[in-house]
Amino acid sequence: MSSSSSSSPDHASRRPAPRSAPRTTPRAALLAAGAAAALALGACTADDDNAAADPTTYGSTTAVEDGTGAGARSGSGSATGSGPGAAPAYSRYVALGDSFAAFGPVDAPTTGPSRCYRSTRNYPALVADRLGGAPSGDVASARPGGPAAVEFVDATCGGARSRDMIGAQRPDIPAQFAALTADTDLVTLSIGGNDIGFGDIAGCVTNTRADTGAPCRDRLEALVEDALGALPDALDAVYARIDELTPEARVVTTGYMPLVPAHGGCGFVSAMAPGDVTWTRQVTERINLLVADAAERARAEPVMPVDAADHHACAPAGERYTDFTGAGTGSHPMHPTAEGQAAMADAVTAVL
Repeated sequence: MSSSSSSSPDHASRRPAPRSAPRTTPRAALLAAGAAAALALGACTADDDNAAADPTTYGSTTAVEDGTGAGARSGSGSATGSGPGAAPAYSRYVALGDSFAAFGPVDAPTTGPSRCYRSTRNYPALVADRLGGAPSGDVASARPGGPAAVEFVDATCGGARSRDMIGAQRPDIPAQFAALTADTDLVTLSIGGNDIGFGDIAGCVTNTRADTGAPCRDRLEALVEDALGALPDALDAVYARIDELTPEARVVTTGYMPLVPAHGGCGFVSAMAPGDVTWTRQVTERINLLVADAAERARAEPVMPVDAADHHACAPAGERYTDFTGAGTGSHPMHPTAEGQAAMADAVTAVL
């Protein structure tokens, strides 16, 4: 599988109208992590039924104080304060996405629909904290003459696919785009993994043991190839709708952090069929390329922790950004650890 197949002239030419400000794109870190490892989503995810739902109950809303004392800003944010590196101010931040955005440590409180496992310590909550300085879950209102309030809405949900941005994921889980408003000026997005069946890949490599061959690739490759082929159009539709609903918002897209190291491994990797190790690495490289390419077509900013490839699930427990089982890190299986969520929050805030 070649990463060069991730984009085509057709997709490169179908760019949405430019947003109000140019965007930086730290694409190299995202692609390096994609090439370095394989991952899986969906160990604990919501049902995929797309039934009608009340579009007003979309997410978890918190107002956090902007410690800079600046008022609400529009567009891509502007620097506040007078010193170098002053943080941009945003008035309304909406987080969209799947379990790589939604999940946090298993012992952390969650909000919203129970099936979403939407953590108060996921990277969106950490980004909101850093923008406003208030602990996750606190509700702080603006005070006369005091700091402005940054409204944070977390609409992320485990199991979400690109279609669940636009349509209801379940009767009690509305379309995530219901959270977007014209005055939203910051959006983060993690989507695509469930579209190509990472949950099925995870289940297969966890439960299939073979000394030779690639039984999971043989079983799933045709379906995954079809899904990868359809993903660019699905992602383009997501970005086009974001642009319609929040034309001035800054959009930051997060990639999928690695589990399997680029070389070598550990007990979990050694138990996988050797051909499946190679295949899952290739699938991850391709989806991270697709995610980055779609973000760039839409003038969004794809991000990944620059050291993600060194903090795979075979690293020492205290250094892992992801974990296979979660037993050593208190995380959900096949998902980011607390360290990983913090690293992704660093990557997001670094481009703001």
